[in-house]
Amino acid sequence: MSKTLREKISQDSFLLLAHYATFAYQDILFDYLTKRKAKLVTKINFPLPELPILKNIEITNARPEEKETKIIVKSFSSPPFFAYIFQSLQLIYLIIRSSQVYDIVIAEDSLLAILSIFLKKLGKIKTVIFYSHGFDKKRFNNNLLMNLLYKKLEYFSATGSDYNWFLNRLFKEVRKKQGINAEKLFWIPSSIEIKTIKRKTDIFNHKIVFLGVVNKKNGAHLIPRIIQEVKKEIPNIQIDIIGSGDLSDWMKKEIRKLNLESNIKMLGTLEFNEFSPILTSYSLGIAPYEDVFDTLTATSDSMKMRIYLAAGLPVIITKGFIFSDEIERHKLGYAVSFRSKSFSKAIIALLKKKYTNLEIRKKALAYSEEYDIINIYNRVFEKVINYYL
Repeated sequence: MSKTLREKISQDSFLLLAHYATFAYQDILFDYLTKRKAKLVTKINFPLPELPILKNIEITNARPEEKETKIIVKSFSSPPFFAYIFQSLQLIYLIIRSSQVYDIVIAEDSLLAILSIFLKKLGKIKTVIFYSHGFDKKRFNNNLLMNLLYKKLEYFSATGSDYNWFLNRLFKEVRKKQGINAEKLFWIPSSIEIKTIKRKTDIFNHKIVFLGVVNKKNGAHLIPRIIQEVKKEIPNIQIDIIGSGDLSDWMKKEIRKLNLESNIKMLGTLEFNEFSPILTSYSLGIAPYEDVFDTLTATSDSMKMRIYLAAGLPVIITKGFIFSDEIERHKLGYAVSFRSKSFSKAIIALLKKKYTNLEIRKKALAYSEEYDIINIYNRVFEKVINYYL
């Protein structure tokens, strides 16, 4: 990072807006900007109505040489349509009543980007970055009106923002077709700062890990059957599940039903600094995404996969996604069909071949260095900040 960029960041104020599910991009951006002494970083996490893990709005403020502060604002997440409207009004109220004018806002969905564009017109924001996580064609199931509104919001957010960031590398062509200048488009994969996670080359055991929300979309319902199959070949197999979700209670019952208490451990939701030191101690990570390819997951990037690779873990992932193709192409594990037997077969193969497992681990460690998010942010912020000055 150049001295000039660090100096420019220290003169700017940043607003980070997101609907919160789990540790993600707003948290990484917050750390990046606070470590570089930004004048002010405000992170506002809203409850995600479709996955209401957060119950209220959380506002975190950080200034150099001052203690970080957090404010909780009451909100709600149901029913979703009214929750989105109410949260939108809350955001407008919170920013307008504040005396702060933000130099840059990074909005992590189309609704928050539209609101940011509106606040820019009111003089409360100077530069708007729409950070798209993807596009879910069936986000509101069969509600044609809501899906049409969602599509329009996505278009107007992209064309009305000063910059477009996106997790899916294919979105560059989508945005260019929308008439957006290629110089304002940036693919930013959902990676992490490599040095924030422990990385070891010589770990081999029969322990594997699942990281993420425990729901159907992440394939959590396959895990008990996967482990049941693996146990036939590897009796001491153990999987740690880091995360929680709407299938957590079902999972606990299924574990008892199949007598897998000694093989499946549910660790619950952990903060990044809690799981980052231990992730490298596993022999592989699994990502059994549901094989539906017109959802947000399919048009996004997999932070789970990139965290596994950063820790040196071989990855077993559902095939067919743009990011799972990386695993096959670079021989970083296996991309398999979305069936419990396919995952169990791949797990057994990697846990019965120590040499192969350790060789993939070395490849994963080397490959992940190309995606260190700090280097990516440095390159992108150089252009963003120079643009609006």
